[in-house]
Amino acid sequence: MEKTKTHPSFRIDEIIAALILLCIFVDVTLQVVSRLTPGNAIFWTVEVGEMLLAALIWMSVGPATLSNSHVRFDLVLLKMPPKARKYLYIFGNIIFAFFLVLISVILVQLMDFYKNHNTVTTGLQWNKFYVRIPMLLGCLIGTLRLLVQAWKFGTGRLPIPIEQSFSAPAGGEKGGA
Repeated sequence: MEKTKTHPSFRIDEIIAALILLCIFVDVTLQVVSRLTPGNAIFWTVEVGEMLLAALIWMSVGPATLSNSHVRFDLVLLKMPPKARKYLYIFGNIIFAFFLVLISVILVQLMDFYKNHNTVTTGLQWNKFYVRIPMLLGCLIGTLRLLVQAWKFGTGRLPIPIEQSFSAPAGGEKGGA
């Protein structure tokens, strides 16, 4: 089976997501161990876990774009002619990118409010401005990835994913076990 390269070399969001996942593992381990020893529960592990989970979700927007794991209406797209599919994929990416830019603009305003009013988290008293940075990074990187992917769909450098997903195996291979 031939493997095509669809991922760009720029993978900062994947690296950050992997580091966040490692931090979540350490955080959960600390939480469990501290709960097993009476009177030694570490109060901040729950708050840090919530922040890390939110950061992981937002840092996964870019990798989800690369692997075409974000939401699309593939059953509707299958009914369309191939040329229409291509344009709908491009349009869908642009709309999703616009949505992420809109979220980013609103988020920057919110982060400005947090910074100016010194809004802090409950337990650790960290300024929420810093807690929201992964969300902003995820939106910006996701936007960039969506627009690059739309460009590649439009120029034919990247095949439309639905055509690969639902096409018959090449070379007469049979599926099944």
